[in-house]
Amino acid sequence: MANLATAQAAIPASANLAQRDVTPGLGHAVRLRPSDPNRIMHVAVALKLRNAASLQAFIARVSDPGSRARGRYLTPAQFSALYSPTASDAEQVASHLRHSGLSVTAVSANRTIIDVFGPVRAVQQAFGVTISDWHDRDQNRDFFGNDAQPVLPASLAPLVVSVAGLNNHYPRRHATRQPMGLATAAGPAGGYTPSDLRSAYDVTPLIGTTVPGSGQSLGLFELDSFNQANITMYDTHYTLLTVPPKPVTVDTGPTPNGGEPEVELDIEVMHALAPSAPITVWEGPNTDDGALDTYNAMVTSDTTPSNSTSWGICEPNTTAAEMTALDNVFQQAAAQGQSFFAASGDDGAFDCAGATINPSGGLAVDNPADDPYVTGVGGTALTLSGSGGYGSEAAWSDRSRTPNVGSGGGLSTMFARPAWQTGPGVQNADSNGMRQVPDVALDADPRTGYSVYVTDSGGAGWRMYGGTSASAPAWAAVTSLANTYANSQGFPNLGFANPRLYRLNTNQPPYPAFHDVISGNNLYYAATAGWDFATGWGSVDAYNLAQDLAATAGPPRVVPHGLPASSPRVPGVVPQSTPIPQPLLGLPPKPGGTFTQKIRARLD
Repeated sequence: MANLATAQAAIPASANLAQRDVTPGLGHAVRLRPSDPNRIMHVAVALKLRNAASLQAFIARVSDPGSRARGRYLTPAQFSALYSPTASDAEQVASHLRHSGLSVTAVSANRTIIDVFGPVRAVQQAFGVTISDWHDRDQNRDFFGNDAQPVLPASLAPLVVSVAGLNNHYPRRHATRQPMGLATAAGPAGGYTPSDLRSAYDVTPLIGTTVPGSGQSLGLFELDSFNQANITMYDTHYTLLTVPPKPVTVDTGPTPNGGEPEVELDIEVMHALAPSAPITVWEGPNTDDGALDTYNAMVTSDTTPSNSTSWGICEPNTTAAEMTALDNVFQQAAAQGQSFFAASGDDGAFDCAGATINPSGGLAVDNPADDPYVTGVGGTALTLSGSGGYGSEAAWSDRSRTPNVGSGGGLSTMFARPAWQTGPGVQNADSNGMRQVPDVALDADPRTGYSVYVTDSGGAGWRMYGGTSASAPAWAAVTSLANTYANSQGFPNLGFANPRLYRLNTNQPPYPAFHDVISGNNLYYAATAGWDFATGWGSVDAYNLAQDLAATAGPPRVVPHGLPASSPRVPGVVPQSTPIPQPLLGLPPKPGGTFTQKIRARLD
C-alpha cells in the first residue's frame, strides 16, 4: 500500500489543490485502520473552467432584462467551446490518472469531469493521500476518507478543482417532513390538494392547455427512485392529465436509502401545479461523485429549463473544493438559461443539526441552496382564506419536535454575497458580506402540508408531507408556467432567476408578485418586512409574477438560443425557426396569432 509519504515521493514537482478537499468531521472520528488497498473506489475529478471572469460577466449580461444580451443563452456546445477545459488539458489529467493505475470510465460531454475507478492503492498514488477507515462517534457509523489535502503534479494541480469520492462520511439528505398532530385540510390524510395550492398561489390562470406533455419540461435531481404506481394513484385521484415521469439513470443509479417518498413528493407537487409539463427525473447514487455527476448530466443535456433539488448537505459537512465544483456546474446552467431551485433545509438556521447526520451544531446553511447561481427556497406555514384562496403565511418553525425543525436560512461561510443580492431588508444587522439564504419561500410546514400518495416505512398510501422538499419543486413548476407565459408574449425563458427576482423586489413592479411574510421565525432569524433569513422575499403570486417578468423584460423580441450572429460559429449548432401556436388557453393573446422563436438543433 502506498502511504502518504511514498505516494508524494512518487510525484515529482507536486502541488496541493487550491481549495480544501479533506474529509470533513474528522474531529469527532477515530481512525480504525488503513483502508483495504484492494477495495475499489469510484472518484470524479472536477476540472477548472476557463475564462472565469468572462463567464461571470456573460451570465450577468444574459440575465439582465436591460441588456441587449438578455436571453441569448448558450447551448452546451457553445459553452464548451468558450469556457470548458480544453481537450488537451482533460487528456493530461486523464493520462496521469491512468498512469497511476486508475481506469477512466467517462469524460463528461463538457470535459469538466473525469470519472475513474480503481483500487484504494491507485487512488492514493494518483492523489498523494492516505485513505483510512474511520468511526464517527456521534453517528455511530463507519466511513472511509482522506485526512490530508490531495496532491497532483504541479503542471496538473492548477487544472483540477476537486476530487469527489475520496470520502463517504456525510451523504446528502432530503428535506422532507411529516406532521406531528392533527391534519386539518380537505385532501386525503388532511393535506392541501392541487386545487388548494393553485388557488392560494394564483397558479390557475397559468395552467393553460391540459394536453399531457405539452408544457415546458421540468427536471428533478434525485438520489433515490420512485414507484410509478404511486404517481398514477395521485394523478388519477385528482384527475390530473399527465405523462409518466421519465427516469434517467446516472452512473450506477441510486441505492434505495429511504428516499422514495421524497422523489414521489417532488413529482406529485410538480404535477399538482404544472400537470401538462413532462418531467425528467435524474437519478444518481448518494455519493459525492454521484451527486456531482448527476447535476452535470442535467446541465449538459440542457433539456429542462426549470429544475429542482430537494437534496442537500450542510456547508460544514462538505468541502470548499466540492462546493466549487458544483458551482461551476450551476454557472453553466445559468449561461444556458436553466433555472435551479434548491430546498434550503428543514433544520431552521441550524442546518447541520438534522436527524442522524451529526453535526457540528451552530448556525449553518445548506448546499446547494447557498450557491449564488441557485435559488434557495425556504418554507412557510400556509393558511387558506375562508373562500379557499390565499389567507396568510408565517415563517415555518416547530420547537415541539426533537430536533427542532423549520425553514433553512442564514449566512454562507463559503460564498460571498453576489452583486444582485440587494433590496429592502437584505442589508441588515446580521449581514457580513456573505451569501444570504433563502431567496424565496413557499408552504413547507408539514402541519399545513401537501396531500400525496407515497411509499414510506408504513407502506403505500396517502400521507401529508411538508418540508422545503415540497416548496422547491413547487417553485420550479411555477417558473415553468411563467416561462410558457413569457414565450407566448415573445420573451425568452427566465433562466437564472435570482437577478430578476431581486430586481422585482427592489423596483416596484406593476403587479404584487410576492406575499411578504412578516411573522414567525426559523428558530433563530425572524421574518421581517422585505427580505429576511427565514423566508427570503416570501411566497409567490404566480400569475402576477409571470406578468411582472414580461412587463419588465423590455419590448417583445425574438431571442435566439445561442451566440449572436457576430460571435464565432460553433460547429454542430444550426439555428432554425419554428412557429409557436398561440394563444395558449388561459393566457392573453398576442396580436398576430403566432410568433417565431429561434431554437437550436444539434447535428448527430
